[in-house]
Amino acid sequence: MTPTGCVIALVLAFVIDYLSAGPDSIRDRLAFLIAVAGFRDGFNGSPLDQWTVQRAHDAIGYLLSLADGAYIAGASINGIIGAFVGCLALYTVGCLLPEKAAKFTGRLARLKFPRVSGRINWKLWLCAFLIGVLAELPRGLIGGWTEGVVVLLTQLTAPLIVLLFGAA
Repeated sequence: MTPTGCVIALVLAFVIDYLSAGPDSIRDRLAFLIAVAGFRDGFNGSPLDQWTVQRAHDAIGYLLSLADGAYIAGASINGIIGAFVGCLALYTVGCLLPEKAAKFTGRLARLKFPRVSGRINWKLWLCAFLIGVLAELPRGLIGGWTEGVVVLLTQLTAPLIVLLFGAA
């Protein structure tokens, strides 16, 4: 997407979430999917992305330094950040799945983004930002799945923005 398309995608997702039209589950899904694409194209590789990764790296490094001399202190910080992003992606999938899917997924589909005071679901937006800009960090099966889905969402959102607003 172009820079204008990214801004339009984020504004559209914000308006969808703010208007609170329709059931929470549909609104949350639509706002999340559009926001992830906007964050991915708009901020991935940016100074904000680098700052986010560096702060996470510093925090985890500090915690590992507290375990000085323990076996766990040798853990890979990048691996830990990737695992957190992968777990966040799994949590988000659970929150976005319809409750009927619990027949196949168990408790995962019963997760929901908690409603927060006010009109905007900031927990949804935080997950969208973190997954959008950090999707390339997880490794393995979950990492490949996460990055692939985010890239696919980005490719599907661009034509939607062109169709609705004439800019991608």
